[in-house]
Amino acid sequence: MGRRLTRKQIKKDEFISLVDRSVQWVGQNARQALIGLGAVLAIALIWWGVTAFLGSRTEAASQAISDALAAYNAPVGSAAPAGATLKFATDGERLDAAEKAFKAVRSRYRFTPQAKVADLFLARIAADRGDQTRAIRLLGDIASRRSTDPVVRLAMLDLIRLRVARGEGMQLVPELESMADGKDPRLPRDAAMFHLAEIWEHAGKPDEATKLYRKLIENFPDSPYRLEAQQRLASAG
Repeated sequence: MGRRLTRKQIKKDEFISLVDRSVQWVGQNARQALIGLGAVLAIALIWWGVTAFLGSRTEAASQAISDALAAYNAPVGSAAPAGATLKFATDGERLDAAEKAFKAVRSRYRFTPQAKVADLFLARIAADRGDQTRAIRLLGDIASRRSTDPVVRLAMLDLIRLRVARGEGMQLVPELESMADGKDPRLPRDAAMFHLAEIWEHAGKPDEATKLYRKLIENFPDSPYRLEAQQRLASAG
């Protein structure tokens, strides 16, 4: 017990000595101490200011993307309910308003998640207008970022749909094979497997498609694609 008390006393003495030395140093170096304190306060104020700015910027970006999505999904013409607060006479007017709003989000809130969403919907607006070439280019820019970002995944799915419709599905095979093997994170493995199987079906290679549907069913029992894969197998006989 005495040994423990001695250690405690030593630690207490060391602490007191440290405090004394600190007080003496501050007394002898008041100017340096004030400068140091001022620097700490300045850093704290800058950090607070940046945090507050980013918080307000995120809130504003969220409101802006919400308004843009409201315009994109607004009812048109006679389909619009009588009490709709936002509606358009034609699809062209709706797309024009939505495009303007999404461009504003992308311009004002660059490098935010909302700007990525705006890029995705600008590509979808191009597709809605029938400009498949531009839509594919814009979607390709988004989908070139190899990540699990939900916007990247949605862009990849849109890109697959448009390119398959244009007869360009086979050009996607190497990328989809990499995703199906888990080497590329842009799509979950089961999603990549299903869409790769669809491409083989369109290409007239049912055996390749069947292998992938079976693999999906066996390896991904909880996949949202599983039921449709089973139906495809059943229809193929």
